[in-house]
Amino acid sequence: MTKDEIKEQIIKIFPKLNSDSKFKITSRRDLKYNCIAWAAIFDDKFMWPPGGIMNLDGVTSFWPEDLPTDESVETFVKLYEKFNYEECENPDFEEGYRKIAIYWDPEKKTCTHASRQRSNGDWTSKLGPAQDIAHADPFTLESAVYGVVAKFMKKKY
Repeated sequence: MTKDEIKEQIIKIFPKLNSDSKFKITSRRDLKYNCIAWAAIFDDKFMWPPGGIMNLDGVTSFWPEDLPTDESVETFVKLYEKFNYEECENPDFEEGYRKIAIYWDPEKKTCTHASRQRSNGDWTSKLGPAQDIAHADPFTLESAVYGVVAKFMKKKY
């Protein structure tokens, strides 16, 4: 499959990316890590509560033992607090800070995704077992698959 064909498939899942001038694929498919790890700047581990979604290639999932194992947004906030993030009001770029967005499915009331702001103000996401992408803001990934942004967090560089 060509990069353009992959891009078309991604746009079908996340239609708002069609009008996102910053949208591009930035990596190859990689099963070792997921969006939750990528938002915390890990590309060597899969992070999800035990008993939740499984890593497709069987790599062991990382989850701190002292955290709850449910898939609520509050649990993922606690995870990122372990990496020195604190809740903030918005995704606006702030010099000297890295921000993340946590997404949730409002019907199931579960966390679905996380994305991270890069040092240039653009955003990056790992799409499940697929590629990493660049996008203009966290809202372009709001969809039937990821739901909506529930929380923003930030930490100093």
